Amino acid sequence: MIIRNVTVINGQGFAPITDAEVEVTDGRFSAIRPAADAPAEAGVTSVLDARGGYLVPGLWESHTHLGGLAYSKPENERAKYISQLLTDFLSAGVTSVVDLGGPLELELAAREYRAKATDAAARLFFAGPVFTGVKGWPILNDPARAPIAYQTDNADVAHRQALELADRVDFIKCIYDGEPGAPDKLPLDALKAIIAAAHEKGKKVLVHVHERIDLEEAVASGADGIEHAFQPRDPGSTAEARDIAALLAETNTAYCPTLVTWEQIAHNGEAAYLRQLVDDGYATLDDIPRITSRPVYGREFPRHSPQDSHIRFDYAMRTLALMHDAGVKITAGSDVALLMPAPPVALLRELYLLAKAGLPLPAVLAAGTRYAAEKIGQEATTPGTITVGAPADALLLDADPYADIAHLVDRSHHIGTLRAGRPSWNESHPRA
Repeated sequence: MIIRNVTVINGQGFAPITDAEVEVTDGRFSAIRPAADAPAEAGVTSVLDARGGYLVPGLWESHTHLGGLAYSKPENERAKYISQLLTDFLSAGVTSVVDLGGPLELELAAREYRAKATDAAARLFFAGPVFTGVKGWPILNDPARAPIAYQTDNADVAHRQALELADRVDFIKCIYDGEPGAPDKLPLDALKAIIAAAHEKGKKVLVHVHERIDLEEAVASGADGIEHAFQPRDPGSTAEARDIAALLAETNTAYCPTLVTWEQIAHNGEAAYLRQLVDDGYATLDDIPRITSRPVYGREFPRHSPQDSHIRFDYAMRTLALMHDAGVKITAGSDVALLMPAPPVALLRELYLLAKAGLPLPAVLAAGTRYAAEKIGQEATTPGTITVGAPADALLLDADPYADIAHLVDRSHHIGTLRAGRPSWNESHPRA
């Protein structure tokens, strides 16, 4: 297949290639070249006219929890439900979804279900159960949530469990959140043992943190990625952010702030916030009754108060640009969709917030594509880029995403997607 009449933005920070031709063979990009350099056609089965559009790498949701969403469904419907969510993600331009913690058997079942499905959907990467302290977050005192985590206070046991788990998952996730020495916090020696075991197996480790000390200890222990913007000791000073930026850049540790998580928790129950989502194009008036009828609406989120979430959100919005300037690899992940119409919308909102926080638009695209792939160790085949040999996952837009973030996150600008070279076009789009 050949895609013609397109501007290619390859996701690696190079200048766009205008009036380009992109060739796809066996689900991978096999050639990207100016149209003037195109050879005579030979054996081409199909040609797609992009009509002057912009081809960017398919988006990545690098932090979500599909298994948690599926647990509201009957057991025999959960794998199918996750499959449908992956289809929904693809329709939003998201070609890869990274699940950061859930029941292992359910995630394996969802992958098996997708292997037999014939419809197009985003690909799934997952961590399986997370590691946490005894009755730590997210278990707390709810035994029904036990399948989503290994609760441990023993480094030797944790090391053995991590070695076994690493053979069945794409990466490993740890929760390092709580008061030092408290039984509900994963012990530091256990965190180090888990990271060592995962690295023995060639798997990355992502660590959920709360405060600066959690982040610093996780990085010192060898964490490959930090999940969630940390809560500063002094919200009025950027000094902590500058120190953390230097640490993350020096160690090449990915940073996923999940801005939209803190935004939603901070404003849960506020009608004005829902109106803002409507005004910004992330919800409709018809969505509001469905959102306000959810059991979580207006209820304080466990572990994270609205006040603390305001602090984390506001501080991250003020400091992410300086972290980017320091060389930190920022990735885009939404975590929860408490007040969003659907999980894919939360990821689009996250990209918008990254731009609003001052990240240059090429950095926003990198956060939602190649850096997300690198974070979980998938960079060997250069996914999240439009380069020769990379999986042919892409999003076709009708306007330049480097000119306005709306051109990337407003779905009215989405002409269609490629997933492993398989095209899916928005038939109602004028350029489709």
